[in-house]
Amino acid sequence: HMGGTRMGTDVSRSVVDANCKVHGMDNLYVGGSSVFCTSGQCNPTTTITALACRLGDHLSKVITV
Repeated sequence: HMGGTRMGTDVSRSVVDANCKVHGMDNLYVGGSSVFCTSGQCNPTTTITALACRLGDHLSKVITV
């Protein structure tokens, strides 16, 4: 569902931040089209893939093994 976990900086109007991390949670991320604020005119697959790659890059920096 697009927009179900909206991305944004205002915690009262969004669920996740720019890194797809749920506001107020230490280790919970959401990936997929639900973080979109709105739907575009074209197929969202490329944008979802770009967000997934960006999230993977971010997680590789914050997760220590």
